[in-house]
Amino acid sequence: MVKLRGINKVRKRLSDGSVIEMHYAWRGKGAPCFWRSDSKIEIGSPEYVAALAEAAPKGQAAKGKFREVILGFLSSQEFRGLAPRTQSDMRISINHPKSGIDTKFGDAPLRAFDDPRIRKQVLDWRDGIGGKVGDDRVRHLQRIVGWALDRGLLMQHRLMGIKSTYKASRAEVFWLASDIEAFVAGAPAHVGRILIAATETGLRPGDLAKLTREQIHPTPTGRRIVVWTSKGKAKRRVASIPVTPRMAALIDSTPADQSAIITNKGGQPYQHENYLGDAVSTWRDKLGLRSELRLYDARGTAATRLFQAGAELREIATHMGWSIKHASEVIERYVALSPEMTDELAGKLQQAESRTKMQTGVQTG
Repeated sequence: MVKLRGINKVRKRLSDGSVIEMHYAWRGKGAPCFWRSDSKIEIGSPEYVAALAEAAPKGQAAKGKFREVILGFLSSQEFRGLAPRTQSDMRISINHPKSGIDTKFGDAPLRAFDDPRIRKQVLDWRDGIGGKVGDDRVRHLQRIVGWALDRGLLMQHRLMGIKSTYKASRAEVFWLASDIEAFVAGAPAHVGRILIAATETGLRPGDLAKLTREQIHPTPTGRRIVVWTSKGKAKRRVASIPVTPRMAALIDSTPADQSAIITNKGGQPYQHENYLGDAVSTWRDKLGLRSELRLYDARGTAATRLFQAGAELREIATHMGWSIKHASEVIERYVALSPEMTDELAGKLQQAESRTKMQTGVQTG
């Protein structure tokens, strides 16, 4: 769980004799209460963080601080003109309670960002976060500083030219069967369902968050999930995904009056796809699983599951947005890394590759 700083925690006895805990955004007069223990929101959850961010001090409390720039940017036409996903990502970068831009730099005086020493502080902050998240934080901070420079709020842009350090190389990262079983056994049921659905369907977090019963259709031999995938407007495509036995069990265990397949602890759909990944990463760390595992890595595992369930390589490639060659290589790597994979599956992959080559030869010959 993320350790949150500066929060004022107060216990209060109600008229019925029960005691609740109330969390205030800061200490002192006028601090807003943003959480109560009788709510269904878990401390440290994305919903909790969002409530804290909404209660953040505004206006005069930010005067003369870098927070004044942050608030100005968030209310600007430039920010409002960004895509909803970009806006959401930037809000997370700004308001994250442990490594957010406001947490780290909000109380700094404006003149600190004209000082050349700020560059080293930003680089140290990025390196402490690490990976793509650290690079994204810096990229978002650069945008805010650029906005402030254009409006004369700052005299210098000391963060120009900072290069990304993260290089995507996750070809060998898979959720193996042992990882999945350990996670599902230790995590809350609603979080375990996220990983099960991801490893059985290969859907991206954005599609999982919106998956409903209406997208599940019967077939002569079982069921299929039919969705418009969410990777950019220009690249959206219809995906028809076989329902594996484990996914079928998950669907069947969903309450009859609940349309959404994936929900939070309170039974409500997640408000943003990032919350799914955050929940999985939080419980991955609590359970001591491999730190490199991310929700997105479930797609390689899912490709193998779907192949086992009878999907063709071409079908898997289309669904995942991969080439047929890449789909084959992903499954082959998973087979090599997974002791539970049988020779039968390896043989099936070889047959599928040969069949695909023959079909391609017929079409191009």
